[in-house]
Amino acid sequence: MIRIRQFSDGPAGLQPFDLSDRGLLLADGVFDTSRVVDGRIVLMEAHIERLQNDAAALGIEVDLETLRRFALEAIPDDGAGALRLTVTRGPGPRGVAPNALGTPTLISKFDPGAPALPLPPTRLMTSDIWRNPTAPSSRRKTLAYTDAVIGTQRAREAGFDDALYLTPQGHAACTSIANIFARFENALVTPPLEDGVVNGIMRDWLIREAGNNGFDVSVASLSIDALRSADAIYLTNSLQLVRATESLDETAFKTTLPEPLLDACRALLEEA
Repeated sequence: MIRIRQFSDGPAGLQPFDLSDRGLLLADGVFDTSRVVDGRIVLMEAHIERLQNDAAALGIEVDLETLRRFALEAIPDDGAGALRLTVTRGPGPRGVAPNALGTPTLISKFDPGAPALPLPPTRLMTSDIWRNPTAPSSRRKTLAYTDAVIGTQRAREAGFDDALYLTPQGHAACTSIANIFARFENALVTPPLEDGVVNGIMRDWLIREAGNNGFDVSVASLSIDALRSADAIYLTNSLQLVRATESLDETAFKTTLPEPLLDACRALLEEA
């Protein structure tokens, strides 16, 4: 069910959607996707806080308690699946200047069904679309997802599952839907936010948990050659948690996920 309402203290519900909403016309908004287990959001506070911070970076004000309540109202009792929360600037006049005629619009959508853990390994293709690290949309979960849509389309047409994006400087940033970690023996390396990387909730979680489970974790730029020389590449997002990569272009990798990381993922779901 999709629930829409203007920012207020009242209950959420099915409400008309204003077709002059800037989220629809200009992709002027942000979103968050989280995993729901037994009616609870995994790492809920981290998701809510990031959504508020991303909205604030665009100059959209919405308080934490409203987002928290809106999220919980969207989840069925004991439900399992994916929850998407969207915040737009709301209806606005013609033009790109960030003016709104009213208050922000909040949209929630819950899709039932829990993905397996772990999911099958994925195949990556290096995209010919550059990731612009100076763009505000590169580090925030904004609604401007055209590059991800087209990159994924091209990858699948070529027989791959997902696209890997590089900066103009040749640094790996992310895939269409996930943060990346390269494994070199017992070391895990993930690109810095400065390379056009979204500050993923599971990225932060894995940096902490891998360090607590015997891995040497670091944040550093990764060239495409460095990625191809890795023992393994892991992808993280809030739905698949941690997923192995089978190949990057023509380079194959080990696809067995470390058992300590899988145990930590299972514990995370159980805690939720």
